[in-house]
Amino acid sequence: MAKKSFKDNPAMTFINASKVNAQEDTQQRTQEVAQQDAQEVENMEYRLYVRTQGRKGQKKPRINLAFDSEDFLNNIRERADKNGMSITQLVNEAVSYYLDKTN
Repeated sequence: MAKKSFKDNPAMTFINASKVNAQEDTQQRTQEVAQQDAQEVENMEYRLYVRTQGRKGQKKPRINLAFDSEDFLNNIRERADKNGMSITQLVNEAVSYYLDKTN
């Protein structure tokens, strides 16, 4: 009786292919998580950089701003969220844009 060879066995080919696919999936997921972590760290660093309220010597000039309606404020809030910025950043950019255009 001849010895059996498992090299060309279809079952072993399937098992080995599954292992390779699992390794590739793990590597891809690891890269995705690393990219997400890097983005979160970058966002956190930015938030810490721009944070001024309550920090000694870091207070920026402020005004109290009243809006005509709740709908107007909600529209500003939605646009700021859509662009990934705070309401203050959006208002600052809008005022800067207006001042540049009118000069």
